[in-house]
Amino acid sequence: MALEPCNVCGTLNSDQEEICLSCGYPTKGRKRPAIFQWAAITLVLAFALPMLMTLVNFIQPQQPTQPESDTTQSSRLIDRELKDIGE
Repeated sequence: MALEPCNVCGTLNSDQEEICLSCGYPTKGRKRPAIFQWAAITLVLAFALPMLMTLVNFIQPQQPTQPESDTTQSSRLIDRELKDIGE
């Protein structure tokens, strides 16, 4: 039975131990399967992206669309008539 230092805390553990007796970190292999890491990344993106998009839309200045008023239409008509008269 040989003693191996823990990769995290450095405590000497038996080479037959699966986890460090001091910090609980696994001595061999991964702590969790990769599917848990991918699931965590997916959940973070699922919540972070809509919040990020909302923030971007909030920060961007949005130009309100205003319908043309009657005065704008009438001034365009007057400009056309004056142009026609000037020709």
